[in-house]
Amino acid sequence: MKESNAAKVLKVILKVLFGVTIVLFMALLILSKVSSSPIFLFNKTTMWVMTESMDPTIPPHTYILVEKASADDVEVGDIIVFRSSDPRIKGQFNTHRVESIEGDVLVTKGDNNKDNDGAYSPKKQDVVGKYVKSLKGMTFLGRVVMTPAGYAVLVVLFLLTMVICVVPDVKEAIKAKEQEDEEEKKKEMRRLLDEEIERLKQNGEEPLEDAGVNNKDKAQGEETPKGE
Repeated sequence: MKESNAAKVLKVILKVLFGVTIVLFMALLILSKVSSSPIFLFNKTTMWVMTESMDPTIPPHTYILVEKASADDVEVGDIIVFRSSDPRIKGQFNTHRVESIEGDVLVTKGDNNKDNDGAYSPKKQDVVGKYVKSLKGMTFLGRVVMTPAGYAVLVVLFLLTMVICVVPDVKEAIKAKEQEDEEEKKKEMRRLLDEEIERLKQNGEEPLEDAGVNNKDKAQGEETPKGE
């Protein structure tokens, strides 16, 4: 069964939305890395854990899903993301487990570290979110993208996908729309012509195409036979 124009247009729209979603998601990942604060979408964001301090719970070079949270949402045992005061990573984000809460300070420790963060433990205002889970699929892609060759391959694959899946459908939808517009123009022209013919008839005038025929017949009827 041949698809209707509406179905084709809908399919194109869905594919374009899918492509836009992928682009926005990739932009979110990039912005999360370079921004001074996490960018949350529906109170969720992704973050890239580089070190082994939380291994084996969170292996190094892993993407994690983080839920936006304040210190009031945190309990002992939670893994939190906070802005670190450690001079080695000052201003960046750290992901450690809460050992205890002492007044305004949340004492944190990496599962793979011998000691807790001590003086570098976050204060309540430094908390930005809580760890939800590790993202295996994104982690695999992230590790691939970390290499120049992998990044180039990913960009090429994305562009090819857009060209193969979206561009032909866009062209087909545009062509179908042009044909539809052309048909509408023809219908409109025919309607106007019919209205004009009807107006001429009502005014006692003959339409041009009929008048030409009648005048010709009249001239032939008035012609004098040569025999007379």
